[in-house]
Amino acid sequence: MKRTIDVLLGDRLQVGTLRYDLRGRRESAAFEYGASWLGDPARFTLGPTLPLQVGPQFHRKSKDGSVFHAAIADTEPDGWARRVIMRDHIKRRQELRRAGKEEETQPLNALDYLLAVDDFSRVGAFRFRDENGVFQRAEEEGRRTAPPLIELGHLLSASRAVEANRETAADLAYLRGRGTSLGGMRPKCTVIDDDGALSIGKFPSIADERAVTKGEVLALTLARKAGINAAGARIVQSEDLPVALIRRFDRLGNGHRVMYVSAATMLGVEVTEPEEHSAVDRRRLLHADNCGDAWRSPGCHERSPLHAPIPSPAPDDARTRWERSSRWCDNEPATTN
Repeated sequence: MKRTIDVLLGDRLQVGTLRYDLRGRRESAAFEYGASWLGDPARFTLGPTLPLQVGPQFHRKSKDGSVFHAAIADTEPDGWARRVIMRDHIKRRQELRRAGKEEETQPLNALDYLLAVDDFSRVGAFRFRDENGVFQRAEEEGRRTAPPLIELGHLLSASRAVEANRETAADLAYLRGRGTSLGGMRPKCTVIDDDGALSIGKFPSIADERAVTKGEVLALTLARKAGINAAGARIVQSEDLPVALIRRFDRLGNGHRVMYVSAATMLGVEVTEPEEHSAVDRRRLLHADNCGDAWRSPGCHERSPLHAPIPSPAPDDARTRWERSSRWCDNEPATTN
């Protein structure tokens, strides 16, 4: 199976093409910059492993790593989101089996997971458009992928059902899109706050022995009081449980998307690697001679764990050179996963 997927920044700016090939159980992927992007005076590299050059650039997959280049893999689902996508796929296969159509379904591959993330709430600025010109994952007719805050109770109930391994097909259908765009192991979803801002709803886990969500909001509150530009956060009670509501920092006030790469991507390591990397590692990276100005902004990195995002230019402003993107980095709010 071969697929060709357009890669865009924001609503209108195509920067290249992602080519995916599946032969048996072997997967490979390559990214190729578009000629118009390479010829644009305001072009910039999309990540440390994607230099501006003509032709396809292949990524060598490590044992447990992604088949995609790290900057693209940063938008893949992991942890909780991957769990929801997999469970939903299993339920659908069961339904097809009962209908005698099991042969129509195949195990999920890396591209399936990448494109299963909701387009509206996908983290960062990358958007993926399929061969039919449809952005993936497309919104299903008649349903919102980022529900208003009033639906928080429904989201919490469906998420706890998945955690307890007692979810129904309806629970998974409800979470599809709503609970697939965010990384990390703990249950969470995308939600629209009362003021219309895209936010993260982080739920208590059924395995929690303490109020983890309250602790997270407390940490962010203390960070702001200490002068750190931390993400806005508050506790919302839902079904008598404390839900942490945290403002998404990869969106501007006008809804424009903010591109980012993770600290793991900047360090050139896989998030599955067991080695630990300290703030000293990140400081060395920031001051490396071969780094552009955008990679040096201290506001981006020193507050971030390996999986934390590092913003770069807003795609709707993408004609701004990458070297100037440190202005986005300096304003990055600290957050937690």
